[in-house]
Amino acid sequence: MASESIKGKCEDCGSRSQSLLCSLKGEDLRLIDDAKFHQQFKTGQSLFYAGNPASGIYCIVSGTVKLEIHDGEGKTQIAQVYSAGGMIGYRALFTEEPYLSSAIASEPSEVCYIPKNTIMDLIQKKPDLAMKFLIQLSEDFRMMETRLHRISSNPAPERIAEALLFLRENFEDKNWTRKEIAEWAGTTTETVIRTLAQFEEEGLIEQKGRIISILKRDVLFKRAKISI
Repeated sequence: MASESIKGKCEDCGSRSQSLLCSLKGEDLRLIDDAKFHQQFKTGQSLFYAGNPASGIYCIVSGTVKLEIHDGEGKTQIAQVYSAGGMIGYRALFTEEPYLSSAIASEPSEVCYIPKNTIMDLIQKKPDLAMKFLIQLSEDFRMMETRLHRISSNPAPERIAEALLFLRENFEDKNWTRKEIAEWAGTTTETVIRTLAQFEEEGLIEQKGRIISILKRDVLFKRAKISI
């Protein structure tokens, strides 16, 4: 179970500038302060599970949280990864559907849970906030469509190269496990280990335990078939 910590004020939060709620001020921020629950999660702890009803949204204060989808065969796919300032759970909240994925802390994380009624009150008062959520939902779907296309049409080495670039450049302070890289790339851990060894032989990366350093970024982009 997550442990609840002392509430901090939203206006003092260092991650607010990166959040969809960044434009809120004064009374609106106090409304969130009064309603939110500030929680701490250890590595591997779940914020929510697939199938749970959506009753609010989660705003990441610090740390990293991944969304995982499990198929009928028990395979795990990382759908998305969020860091400080990221918000999770709004799609299910607005569609009034259960969560399709499980949210898991991939490192020690602080998260604020904001109940549904508070979010809905703010959206009714602030049409610009509703537009921000709509734009973010559109961006989420665009990214998901792109990922699904690449997973279904590109061979494993290209997907692994893309995974390394995305995870390293968007979460540079986080050292990802081979299993997590495999779950992002839609392949097996064994394939990731073999491919990383091949990339290292080619001088594209350097491995020291869980730390993977990208040595030839431009060449890795070409391997991933991504335009710089």
